[in-house]
Amino acid sequence: MMLNPRLLACCMFCLFQCCPVSSNACDSVAQYSKFGKCCSKCPAGTYTRSECTEEKDAECHPCGHGLYQSEWNTLDHCQMHKSCNSNGGFEVQEAGTVHSNTICRCQAGKHCVNKDCEICKDNDDCERGYGLIDITDEDFSRPGCEKCKPGYFSNITSKSETCRKWTDCGSLQMLVNGTATTDVICGTPEPPSKVGLVTVIIFLSALLAAIVLSFFIFYGRNQENRTKIMDAISRLLKSGDKAIAPIQERTENGRIVATAGDEDKCTEDGTELLPV
Repeated sequence: MMLNPRLLACCMFCLFQCCPVSSNACDSVAQYSKFGKCCSKCPAGTYTRSECTEEKDAECHPCGHGLYQSEWNTLDHCQMHKSCNSNGGFEVQEAGTVHSNTICRCQAGKHCVNKDCEICKDNDDCERGYGLIDITDEDFSRPGCEKCKPGYFSNITSKSETCRKWTDCGSLQMLVNGTATTDVICGTPEPPSKVGLVTVIIFLSALLAAIVLSFFIFYGRNQENRTKIMDAISRLLKSGDKAIAPIQERTENGRIVATAGDEDKCTEDGTELLPV
């Protein structure tokens, strides 16, 4: 005997109304069992504005400014964002949204005293040649100072600076090597300065001139030597002339005497040459 489809649907409807829905049939994340049915939870970023009833499902509403909900919920309100108190040494690390709370951290130069970061404390000063590092103590890390490793430097005393890496000279030449407290100096070698060379030449020339002048002064103390020196200077000044006049020697009274080369020569006009 065939059952009437309408009668079958009516029986099924009565069955579901009389028998409550098992809580195992509901989504454990987004639903919960109530009034024999699965009621909806409100998603992250919203709260329950009106609860689930026998006649209708729950009604959700978005969180307002400065409020958040981070997960599915049945709460009738949103949570307030955490305040990062600057007077306590805190600052905002990540601003809060309707889905997440504000994340605070200690200001530069400060650190948390415990895992929950309830208080910020000033870091120790790291001297030149030392940089800030994180020292892990079980599940909590705190800052400390460590000497800069080879290839790194710190040229200041700081509560927050780490050791910095030496500059990479690349195509340039390293003129001065770095240390734990100084960076390397890069550049191109400068050509030798001409100023120094000119200075040396001038100095040597002046020294040579002083020696020659001293010799002339010492050697030319008597009249005869002075005369020879003057004649030598005259010949040097006329060195461009190919015909160089023979050197004439004079006696103390100024009379011309024959030179060694003229002793065997006779003058055309019969002038007598006096022997030296």
